[in-house]
Amino acid sequence: MTTEPDFDFGKGSVAQSYDEVLVPLIFRPWGERLLDEHGPWGGRTVLDLATGTGVVARLLADRVGSDGWVIAADINPQMLHVARDHCAGSGERVRFVQSSAHPLELDSGTVDAVICQQGFQFFPERAQSAVEILRVLRDEGVALVSTWCSVAECKAFGAICGALDAIGETDLAKMMRRPFDHMPEDELQAHFEEAGFGSVELQRHEWLMTCDGGPKSAIELALATPIGPQLRELASSLFEGFTEELSARATELSRGESHLGKLVSNVIVARK
Repeated sequence: MTTEPDFDFGKGSVAQSYDEVLVPLIFRPWGERLLDEHGPWGGRTVLDLATGTGVVARLLADRVGSDGWVIAADINPQMLHVARDHCAGSGERVRFVQSSAHPLELDSGTVDAVICQQGFQFFPERAQSAVEILRVLRDEGVALVSTWCSVAECKAFGAICGALDAIGETDLAKMMRRPFDHMPEDELQAHFEEAGFGSVELQRHEWLMTCDGGPKSAIELALATPIGPQLRELASSLFEGFTEELSARATELSRGESHLGKLVSNVIVARK
C-alpha cells in the first residue's frame, strides 16, 4: 500500500468542482484526443476505469454505437452519482459499477478495451491493477492508460505547488504533486510489461491548456482539485498569500495569452 500523501475524492463538493471546472478545462479535451487517436470504437465493449464524473464514458457512448457497450467503474460513489446523471441520455449503453481497480468487479475476458484517464497513478496497488486490466480483456484487447508527467512539465500545477511552498504549506504541495511526480514513465511501463501484456508502447502527449480567465483561471483550477477543500480552510491571510503567489506565477506563464502553459501526459498502449 502507498504511504504517499493522498487526495480525498470522497466529498461531494470535490466531485462537483471536478465536473464543473476540471472536466471542460482538461479532461474532456484530453479524453477526446485519446479516443480520436485510438479508434474506431463502434461495436466494442469498453471499460472506463476510474471514470470519475463520466466524461470518457459519455464520449464513448456516442462512439460505440447501438451494438457497443460502455462499463463505467469507479470506487467513489459520489463520482458515480454525477456520472450517472451525465450519462442518462445514453440509455442502456452505459453500465455503472462501483469497484476498485484491484480487484475489478468484472468477469475475465469480457471487454475489448480498457481506458483509464488519469486514474492509474492513484491506485494503491498498481502492479496488481495492471494484472486485473489484463485479466478482463478479451484476446487482442487493448489498454489505454494515461498519467500526467511531473509538475515541472505540467506548468499550471507546478505553479500551484510553487505557490503552496512559498506560503509554507508544504504538505498541501506534496498532495498536489501526487498525480504528477509519483508515476515515472519507466515505472508505468514496467507495470504493464510485468503484468504479461504482449506489447507495451509508451507515448507522450503535450497540449497547451487554454483558458479565458488568465490568472483567475489558475485560482479556480486550484480550488477545483481535490485539495480545494483544504485550500478553502486556510486562514484568510494564508489564502490571500496563496492567491497572490499563484496569480503572479500564472501571469508569468500566460504572458498575456489565453493559456496556463503546457500539460504533458504519458500514455501506455498495452495490447494483450
